Amino acid sequence: MKKTVLLLAMVSLFSFGLHAVDTTRGPIGFEAYDKNKDGFITQEEFESVKTERMSAKAEAGMPMRNAANSPDFTYFDTNKDGKITKEEYQKGQLERMQENRQNRGMK
Repeated sequence: MKKTVLLLAMVSLFSFGLHAVDTTRGPIGFEAYDKNKDGFITQEEFESVKTERMSAKAEAGMPMRNAANSPDFTYFDTNKDGKITKEEYQKGQLERMQENRQNRGMK
């Protein structure tokens, strides 16, 4: 009985862990883009993560609706210094979500 309970607990935790690392859904956090952990996102980091995400979606057979409309590096780099700060990124994400909400209401 104890072995069965332990096995079920391990399977549940393993399944939860797989779901927690799903990189194909939802917004990507700043930390995922900041690969070298210097507190900034460079264009190379941004493009690398974006490409990885698109590849993961394609491999999973997920639809890539609106992929052409996804914001590029310059959308977030508002002061045009060649790097995105956490504040710039969060502000850009918030603006993007607000734009999406407004667009849904127009249909």
